[in-house]
Amino acid sequence: MRYAIFSALYPPHLGGVERFTQNLARGLAERGDEVRVITSALSPEDVGEERDAAGFTVVRLASHSLLDGRLPVVRLVGSVREELENLAGWKAERILVNTRFYPLSLVGAAMGYKEHANTIVLDHGSGYLTLDNPTFDVAIRRYEQIVTRHMERGSVRFAGISAKSAAWLREFDIETDLVVPNAIDAAAFRAEATGRRFRAELGLSEDAPLVVYAGRLTSAKGAGIVLEAARMLPSVAFVLAGEGDLEEEIRAHAPKNLSLLGPLSHGDLSSLLSEASVLALPSVSEGFATVLLEAGAWGVPIVASEVGGADEVLAARSWGAILDRRTPLALAEGVDRVLSWSPGERAARSEALRKHVETACSWDATLAALDEAFARGEG
Repeated sequence: MRYAIFSALYPPHLGGVERFTQNLARGLAERGDEVRVITSALSPEDVGEERDAAGFTVVRLASHSLLDGRLPVVRLVGSVREELENLAGWKAERILVNTRFYPLSLVGAAMGYKEHANTIVLDHGSGYLTLDNPTFDVAIRRYEQIVTRHMERGSVRFAGISAKSAAWLREFDIETDLVVPNAIDAAAFRAEATGRRFRAELGLSEDAPLVVYAGRLTSAKGAGIVLEAARMLPSVAFVLAGEGDLEEEIRAHAPKNLSLLGPLSHGDLSSLLSEASVLALPSVSEGFATVLLEAGAWGVPIVASEVGGADEVLAARSWGAILDRRTPLALAEGVDRVLSWSPGERAARSEALRKHVETACSWDATLAALDEAFARGEG
């Protein structure tokens, strides 16, 4: 099969959608499919084509970079039009558009309609986008509604990155039961660990409880909730890995049991999770947070708000806790419950979680779901 995958952002830009796109393209190419990833060039030097070692092509289109690179806008100049004409001539049989709201996503959906290609728009959210600014958020919500309605005019079908994401599409009067889930190569992620010893750096013993938060330090991700939960559990060490708008505020008000690590490499994150007692994820919304899979790859119990991916990773609720309230108290209580497990309970539940993620959340399972989603549009 010939697959064209549209993704407005792509490595080296960091993010869950970026890693999903890259790993999915590699999986398709390694099984013999022809793949082209169409993405944004975030600088003039990046414009053009490159060949990934796995055997697929990445096409970077000239773009304007807005909101610190979070919103690239394709420039419909001559070189971009030429690249799109070449892609149309390549005759992709299946087109996957990652996310609904980027201008490049509209380009991908329009190409699918024009070329009569089997096209799926894969939603990666379970709530409206937010910049943690009420004024901007109202405008963004309206923008999402307009873009989604425009996409629906074509022949595309919609799918969710998780069951929660698929259900979220009802907000736009889109009914779908198609799910193409996020995934992880659990063994490869564990092998990436750099061996950095975070407990030693923090002055913690091997059996001291260590709660990890990894993600952007913003209100939407729940970094402030983790800060307040740490105050409620003074005998438990909390670490926050990442950077964001709340970093200075958290640093200024952090209790003694909370440490900020800044952004970590993927290998360092693997090492940190290998030493963690609990992963905390009190986000407002997630499509399918990759960090859930990364924690599961190490068998780390998870305490998370009811976001996309939580049900898929915590298939047995005894492997962690899904919060019914997104508050510091609820997070603290969830962490405390997990830390109260006996050593035997912890070992058994961690092993069950790790095995589940290795099998049910593998890239083989995701490729099978992708094939099923496209096949239903070809029958």
